[in-house]
Amino acid sequence: MKLTRFAVLTRVACIGIAAVFSSASAHSQSIEAFQWISEEYAPYNFSENGIPRGIAVDVLTHIWERIGLERKVTDIQILPWARGYRMAQEQPGTCLFSMTVTEPRRELFAFAEPLIESSVSIVAARSSGLEISSIDDLASLTIGVVREDIGEQSLLADGAQATISRADSARSLVRMLTAGRFDAIAYGMDTALWNMQQEGIDSSAYESVFTLREGVMGYACHKDTDPAIMEQLQQALDALVADGTVARIRAEYLR
Repeated sequence: MKLTRFAVLTRVACIGIAAVFSSASAHSQSIEAFQWISEEYAPYNFSENGIPRGIAVDVLTHIWERIGLERKVTDIQILPWARGYRMAQEQPGTCLFSMTVTEPRRELFAFAEPLIESSVSIVAARSSGLEISSIDDLASLTIGVVREDIGEQSLLADGAQATISRADSARSLVRMLTAGRFDAIAYGMDTALWNMQQEGIDSSAYESVFTLREGVMGYACHKDTDPAIMEQLQQALDALVADGTVARIRAEYLR
């Protein structure tokens, strides 16, 4: 259908108005009303007697203090990772942590980082005798992951031909590993060992047999978060890294 000049001008005007309102919406966000979401990913973030704790939680409270934000640690929601991951993509004014930073994720979120260095490993029982030298060596194995976690995403991105079995939490993952449900798991090594200890599992019986990813973690906010707010968060995090606060907090949990 051929558009008249009036129709074309009207459509252009509407698009322009929509863009203005979209921009105004982004810049009218209030950091005081932000929704902060985390998961059970100790020692970085976890709950203890219903209270959020961990390296990333403690650093975040210092960020809040530094920018003059009056929030309490109990304002943080601890949710399953897959649910929080969707919320941070779909709901403006939402931030999820701690998240491993990858280039594909930079397309989905706005990050304040780096918070801490991290690695994603293939973790297996020492008694298994597994020797992995490349992603191709996983082809005959069943690998456990937490749904939509960086472990699963790394396997898929690298084209691993392993059978992938999904769990909803870190504790379920390590319990299933010790029960023989998987040959190995793809997960953060520190977090895997921490959860084994919490579950009464002898963590010394497990080891990293292959490193999938080395990188950093940060705070991931909705992609359309006001850049001025992200700059506030970034500057506060940078200052806490520079003055040694982040290193001190990390040392308290990873002795």
